[in-house]
Amino acid sequence: MKLPGNPALRKRILPLLPLIILALLPLLGLQPNETRLLFITLMWVTTSVAWNILGGFAGQVSFGFAVFYGVGAYTTAMTMNAGVSPYLAFRAGAVAAAIASLLVGLPTFRLRGPYFAIATIGVSETVRVVATNLEFTGGASGYRVLEHRAFQQFEHYYSALAMAALAVAIALYIAHAKFGLALKAIAQDEDAAADIGINPFTYKLAAHALAAALTGLAGGVYARYAAFIHPNGVFGFQTSVHILLMPVIGGLGTVWGAVIGGIVFGIVEEEIVASFPQIHLLLYGSLLILIVLAEPGGILGAFTKLFRRIRDRRSRKPSHPASGEPDEVLWGVGSNPGSEL
Repeated sequence: MKLPGNPALRKRILPLLPLIILALLPLLGLQPNETRLLFITLMWVTTSVAWNILGGFAGQVSFGFAVFYGVGAYTTAMTMNAGVSPYLAFRAGAVAAAIASLLVGLPTFRLRGPYFAIATIGVSETVRVVATNLEFTGGASGYRVLEHRAFQQFEHYYSALAMAALAVAIALYIAHAKFGLALKAIAQDEDAAADIGINPFTYKLAAHALAAALTGLAGGVYARYAAFIHPNGVFGFQTSVHILLMPVIGGLGTVWGAVIGGIVFGIVEEEIVASFPQIHLLLYGSLLILIVLAEPGGILGAFTKLFRRIRDRRSRKPSHPASGEPDEVLWGVGSNPGSEL
């Protein structure tokens, strides 16, 4: 299919097509179970894109994002139960998660590599245990979210869609902004980045806060939909692993790789948990190992190689293996703007 228009315009329009399609889907008569699956997938896409800002762009592997997901969920739930509008409660959840990220990041970002990752595991498990024993969180019994109006599934769906669109828009902006370039420099060599005037500690804290806010927003949207949360669920280590796993599956350090990872995980997770409830974590781990061994660039990396081969065959001019960013190649705006998708 030949795509009309100049490359810059096409680059802006093409990413909007999935959003338009998803916005129109409810008009086509979606079944409740299909709507629920799409809602969960959009929620995972948001957390995947959020984690990728810190873990993909800045190279800081955190196992503690369940903290921000849970803080956002509980803050939203408690704010709603106090009579506040759900949409204001979502903002409160995002702000609370961002504040929590500073409390976590200030001590842990003084560590590097595996020490940072281990520290985030410790923080996450500590928060989960504490939350399980607090009365105002409902303890192990959980916490019920009260909303004095009828359940509107499509309203929840559109809330999740708007949230995912916001996360992707922010990530796309960061990817090509000075802030994003600084994060990528930190990921490549933190000491070299500091030598050229980048403050790694400050930039990592900022990326951490932004990623936490988006994750907290996702936790709040989920809490309203589920109407019931408990610490072992929203603060569980399994939640942190899920959030980390998605960008790796899709393509670490790329915006659309994180989106693809969230979509694949949202759909596959549903089937795996339903079919293999006892060994689903083993299957996730095996899937991750296979992807890393077969294609370190994830699903987007495999797509990128395929598109390059198609483009090179049609142009009969081989390109350099590393030419073009994966996100650019995916949307057909690489070195050969007139190529077909």
